[in-house]
Amino acid sequence: MRQPSARLIALLAAGCLYSGIGLPVIAAPPVLPVAAPVTESPATQAPDVPVVRTPRPTPRRPAPPPVAVEPLPATRPVSADDIESFTDATVSALMQRDHVLGVTVAVVQGGTPLLIKGYGYDRLTPRRAVDAQTSLFRIGSITKTFTWIAVRQEIEAGRIRLDGPVAAYLPEDIFAKDRRFKPIRMRDLMAHTAGFEDTSLGHLFRLEDGRIESTDTYFRRHAPQRIREPGSFATYSNYGAALAARAAARTAEAKDVPTLMEARIFRPLGLASTTLREPYDPALIHPNAAAEGLPAPMPGGLSDRLSQGFIWDGATFRPQPFDHALPMAGALGASTTAADMARYMSLLLGNGRVDGATLFGPASAQAFRSPLLTMPKGYNGWASGLRMGETAQGLKTYGHTGATLWFNANMILVPERNLGIFIAANTETGDTLTRAYPELLIQHVEGVATPAPRQPVQSYEADRAYFDSLRGAYVSTRRAYGGLEGAVTRLINTVEVDADAQGRLIVSAPDGSSAYVAAAARGFFTPQDVNPLGPQIGNDGLHFLFRPKGGHATAFETTANMARYERVGWFHRPSTLYVLTALMLGSCVLVLMGLSRVGQRDHPTDAQVAATWISYATAAVWILAIALFNSWRQGLTGDPSALFTRWPSGQLQMASWLAVVASLATLFQLGNLYRVYEEANYHADGWALWQKAAHTALNLGWLSYALLLMSWGALTPWG
Repeated sequence: MRQPSARLIALLAAGCLYSGIGLPVIAAPPVLPVAAPVTESPATQAPDVPVVRTPRPTPRRPAPPPVAVEPLPATRPVSADDIESFTDATVSALMQRDHVLGVTVAVVQGGTPLLIKGYGYDRLTPRRAVDAQTSLFRIGSITKTFTWIAVRQEIEAGRIRLDGPVAAYLPEDIFAKDRRFKPIRMRDLMAHTAGFEDTSLGHLFRLEDGRIESTDTYFRRHAPQRIREPGSFATYSNYGAALAARAAARTAEAKDVPTLMEARIFRPLGLASTTLREPYDPALIHPNAAAEGLPAPMPGGLSDRLSQGFIWDGATFRPQPFDHALPMAGALGASTTAADMARYMSLLLGNGRVDGATLFGPASAQAFRSPLLTMPKGYNGWASGLRMGETAQGLKTYGHTGATLWFNANMILVPERNLGIFIAANTETGDTLTRAYPELLIQHVEGVATPAPRQPVQSYEADRAYFDSLRGAYVSTRRAYGGLEGAVTRLINTVEVDADAQGRLIVSAPDGSSAYVAAAARGFFTPQDVNPLGPQIGNDGLHFLFRPKGGHATAFETTANMARYERVGWFHRPSTLYVLTALMLGSCVLVLMGLSRVGQRDHPTDAQVAATWISYATAAVWILAIALFNSWRQGLTGDPSALFTRWPSGQLQMASWLAVVASLATLFQLGNLYRVYEEANYHADGWALWQKAAHTALNLGWLSYALLLMSWGALTPWG
């Protein structure tokens, strides 16, 4: 299983997209009235079987062609029976391999559903099979595509400008202007180029109803720092998408973001099983949060049909509580069914129209196919918030991935084949499955096998200087930039780039290593083995960036373009931290073994005696601090959600406080060196010169380690 902490950091997942009957066409959306929550009748419990075979729906009439939008090419028909048999075999095998309890799938071609089907179970007590028509799964960041549609509606209505400052559409108390930087535009939020750091630990998800905050309170308390000028490059931001949703709700005069989505998207499309609301008990909400106004809870008719989330503990599936993300509803809060997602994908493939309902016009339809950023061919340029990609066969794709603590989801649209694929899993281990299935299905539909591994075109010795210019450590810009969170996310999000004798580039990340071979263009590398079942970074091409005059690479980008990886110096390499930590432990153990007393004279001075005992105490504190940190880190393997839900851990904070105390003691020792070097009784007493030098070297070494921890942000237990 992939290292849990690395996967969870990728969620910040994750680590994201979407989807009436007889309702008026929405050409230019009016200012919203306050809408009542969507309601549903209670769902009937699904039969006690592992697979629910949903009858194939009758094809709907095709959507009318959009005006002034690039037409879709003619597509070959796809056999629904073939899709079902392939999916049955593939999904079942992946579920067994990855220990996933429940999966829901939808595949459409244009307005025609080809497959809407559930696999496994969405609850165990009582046992209930996944029903693709009724089982609600969390879809994480796929929610953002709803937000981008709502924003485009406001742009079409003239209430939001794509290049207008976001601050103009938000209350000043939750988003203040920062005069150090240029104004952030809506374009920047849609392209993830606003320049925010990425913070989420301890506040993105809540497991207790009593800790839920209102959206505005959340924005005031947990606003990330602005790190760079907007428009510089993409760094994925949940916070930025949530800001965009809050802005659209305000300009549309909606009560809150869930109400906005119901009035603008869910009701017009007839998505009666899709909601951004969450199940919570109003009686348990903190009075302050209740007073500031929270969206009404999820209606019982929907909450009764929610799939539980699960983790695989190595022996059994353990059900988990609902992971609340209500303040960030517009970024990752949606729950939906595969049936609703099928209709939603038909809307996107139909350029904003499906069955007579229109949610956005030709300009927005074109925007969802046009990159906002200029990127190399095949690299994601963020088409108004939709992630762009390219299959191994050269087909352009659009869509989004999504994840919460326990759920994983993926939606891929292939306009050239008029094909839409959605899959969601209700188990923490389902990330690989939801990433792999759409790619495997597209390969199957195209009738091609997985390409053979590529071979390097030249050896390392043939271009040693070039490969050496790429070697080094690189850290993702999608991380926190200060405090303990900065230290931990830097540690997890740093990768090592090396080259082997065959001329392959080896990228080592916390969840595994991947091999790359050079492409025709200088600075570009492609995966040696195109394997959808491999590590996330292993499926992305790499593009290295150099200074204008050359030299070592300064950064690299991946085809996913979720962040930039910037080169770091030796003091910010995890390997440096590990080596110095090992040396620290060794020196502390030697001190405690009484090494400093070997060979010393019979009568050390009082200052030297005090320095000896302070060294003993300091060594013990350093050892305890390092042990507590390692114990905390090991604990994440058994309970990875703790990184989000119990942050900062008391154990981690105690380790940091102890390191602060040890650092101060080290400074005290160095400040009192002059007393250690003083001689008494005309050299009759005191340490030998080599002992004084050893004491000095020891404390200088400990000071160097403290400075390293400070540069990482590890000496900030209060942050």
